[in-house]
Amino acid sequence: MKARIACLAIVLLSVMLSGCTVIGIVAGASADLSNARARHATWSEVRSVPRGREVEVALISGDTLRGKFGGLRALPADSYRFAYDSTRVLLAGDSELPLLGETVFFTPVKGPHVRGPFRGFEAEALAVYQPDEHSTAYLPLSKAAQLRNRDGRSFDVGHLRFLASSRALPSTREFMVQSGGQTYGVPLDHIQQVYAPPHPTYYWILGGVIGLVLDAAIVTSYCSTGTWDVGMSSGGGGYYGGGY
Repeated sequence: MKARIACLAIVLLSVMLSGCTVIGIVAGASADLSNARARHATWSEVRSVPRGREVEVALISGDTLRGKFGGLRALPADSYRFAYDSTRVLLAGDSELPLLGETVFFTPVKGPHVRGPFRGFEAEALAVYQPDEHSTAYLPLSKAAQLRNRDGRSFDVGHLRFLASSRALPSTREFMVQSGGQTYGVPLDHIQQVYAPPHPTYYWILGGVIGLVLDAAIVTSYCSTGTWDVGMSSGGGGYYGGGY
């Protein structure tokens, strides 16, 4: 009986002080804090908007689109190639642009260079595929010191930055907004600003409950093995065997 009471006391104490509950509360509170912040993003910063947040998208036309941010969706390869090739034709007398698929070397002002097949532009960033990571890196042109291709031909980074900031270059992805049961794809160059209002959540409660359940299960399982009873029995056996 005493062993069970001691075990129960240990369970309660462990649940109150153990790590899983604390970790769950801290993790949930961190998510709550992130959701409680308002987000403002220009058309070139939309990657900073958390997916799933309610957003208000101000378009350069003056219209406003409200809904839930569904992420950035890549344009079909053929569609983007057509848009990009059309842009290259229009800018042929002004500036040469990298060819889609050719290997480029992106040298930042600070840090190591990035190498990979050129995938296009996204707002004011360069999209370069990273074969080793099976993902696309989006490299801000504002941080570029040099851009060249495998043949050693350099591209005018300053002019590319100007073209990107003036929305003259098509983006590889579009901003998805879910509203009224429908999903709309908004080209990034049509966006003036994205505003994500604060979205209060209570993940700290959920995290705490999950941690509490885990703590209780772990300690209860430990006690149910009879470790404490065995320890007391073995101690008693040693006592009674000592000279009586």
